[in-house]
Amino acid sequence: MFYEFSFSNFRSYKNEATIGFIAKPISEFEDTLLHGGETELLPVCAIYGPNGGGKSSVLMAIKSLQNIVLSPLTQLAFMKKKNEMLADLSMDEIKKNVSVKNEESSFYKWDNAGKDIPTEYSILFQMDSDKYRYELKIMKDSVVEENLYIEDIEGNTDALFERDEEGVYLCDELDGLDIENMNEGLPLLSYIGMFKNIKKIDNALRFFYNIQTINFDMPTRDRTIFVKSLERDKKRILNVMQSMGIDISDVRIEYEEDGNVREVYTKHKLENGLCKELKFHEESSGTRKIFSILPVILSGIDKGRFFVIDELDAKLHPALLQRIIELFTDQQVNLKGAQMLFTSHDMTTMSNKVFRRDEIWFSAINSHDESVLYSLVDFRKENGKKTRNDEIYSKQYLEGRYGADPYLKRIVNWEVTN
Repeated sequence: MFYEFSFSNFRSYKNEATIGFIAKPISEFEDTLLHGGETELLPVCAIYGPNGGGKSSVLMAIKSLQNIVLSPLTQLAFMKKKNEMLADLSMDEIKKNVSVKNEESSFYKWDNAGKDIPTEYSILFQMDSDKYRYELKIMKDSVVEENLYIEDIEGNTDALFERDEEGVYLCDELDGLDIENMNEGLPLLSYIGMFKNIKKIDNALRFFYNIQTINFDMPTRDRTIFVKSLERDKKRILNVMQSMGIDISDVRIEYEEDGNVREVYTKHKLENGLCKELKFHEESSGTRKIFSILPVILSGIDKGRFFVIDELDAKLHPALLQRIIELFTDQQVNLKGAQMLFTSHDMTTMSNKVFRRDEIWFSAINSHDESVLYSLVDFRKENGKKTRNDEIYSKQYLEGRYGADPYLKRIVNWEVTN
């Protein structure tokens, strides 16, 4: 389960920003909360704000950390396949060829110091009954600092490893690991995962594998349909779509002789009782998007994944967007504790009928040309008062009352206190 993520010196964020899924002590939709041990967690968080305000950068920072951790393992898997067996690869070859390429363009650009200081990440999550804190500082192609801490069910915290420019500390379980001449651009977490079968390390890596990022700000995504997932779970997918008011009664897939998909047809039952078919590309873009996203989300919910989705509301009717949100907030559906972080411009779902105040977040540029990130529940108005849960959030937001003016890139009249 995902608790919180902090980062700094990344794209439009100069100073540290934190997105948190730890529920605040407010009496709103308490029956939707997930339970990470004694901690109550949010199933969803939505980030609102103007274009260019930094919403997508939050998601990109999570994806960046995921890539840094997992890309060496992907490279190793490719090398294994190319060489057929790991025995064909020497340790020196692995150390030489497996590395991380940090994006040079990711640091904060509006300050000359940005290129000379590390980008920092810190993520808190739970796997099984253990809670992990992973910290990473990386500059260009070098790891400056890296730490992995674990807290057990009794609240005891231990360092699995700590790494900085002065050296590396390894816990007893990792003692003896060959780290001599390890590539300085390679995360120790990734390196250990390559050569050791250690449950605590494997669980930490499994969390990063369970992050599923989706970007629907791409036209080709609307024409993508996951045929295997659709065939495997067609009945449930169609039931969910029909609950959304989409009148598709069946799907027929036509294959080429070589097994490739020739065409996908949707079946509609008309009011006169007749059934008619449409080719998939003849459906509306919103319907195509639902077909594209539902198999992925339903499969991910079954596995308890953490979803990171940009522009989730694009081309979706607000009622469809709300129904997708409800897949995560309905504990009878979300049995494995799946969570979703997404960006949105949709005002109809920015409501106390859909979200808790701690599930609504804003991102915008302040007077120092830096993005800042804050939640509605922590926001203070000019009179110092918090937002009430009976306010019309969308109206206040459109009026610029919450700081992140929806029409301008900058923050106006804002103050956030913890």
